[in-house]
Amino acid sequence: MSALVICTTKGSCLTVMAASVTMYLPTHYTVYLSGSDMIFPRHRTINLPNNATNFGDAYNAAVREAFISHPDAIVANDDVVLTPYTHDTLMEDLRIIPEENRGWVGARADYARGLQNIRFKQPGDGNTIRHASEQKIIEVDVIAPYFAYISRDAWVDFPPLNWYSDDIQCIDMAKKGLKHYISRAYVHHVGSQTCGLDYEKCMEEARPWIEQNRPELPWFKKS
Repeated sequence: MSALVICTTKGSCLTVMAASVTMYLPTHYTVYLSGSDMIFPRHRTINLPNNATNFGDAYNAAVREAFISHPDAIVANDDVVLTPYTHDTLMEDLRIIPEENRGWVGARADYARGLQNIRFKQPGDGNTIRHASEQKIIEVDVIAPYFAYISRDAWVDFPPLNWYSDDIQCIDMAKKGLKHYISRAYVHHVGSQTCGLDYEKCMEEARPWIEQNRPELPWFKKS
């Protein structure tokens, strides 16, 4: 693996994210950075325009560009911070998870949904500084790819949405027989830097596309 794909708009957290990549990501990676002219000092950086109006279209374009030269990639939000162990742990997990039918393999974080959130206590976790479950690779239906591995063969485009784009993509990948996993790897995730904290607004913006294109999905169904 040798590509890291990042899309940004405001870039308010990008400087800190870039510092962690510079320190903790092996230098053989090429960084594909959409929406900023920043150059990562220790990594080959390919700067791309970001003319998209939503998360899905932005990452579709940037990931496709990376896949021209690379068979797989790590996809990352611009507001995550790597630790000294993030990359190595993710690589260890990729050697454990069967390559056949492997979809997303995503990191845990402190700002994430469900089991990807390290604060989520699972059966068997005691009152320790770290949950025992953090050392388990977990198969799940949906991954939030704020820092996640994906192969070119497994890739399916995101829908043109901000919210629910990852849910729908994961569902589409599952239809191809692919499985998604939560890695033992961890990143700090600031969260809500692109779409903001008005969750009701984000949901309503996604409603028309989902009702028109994926009416079978449970979200927003009229009673």
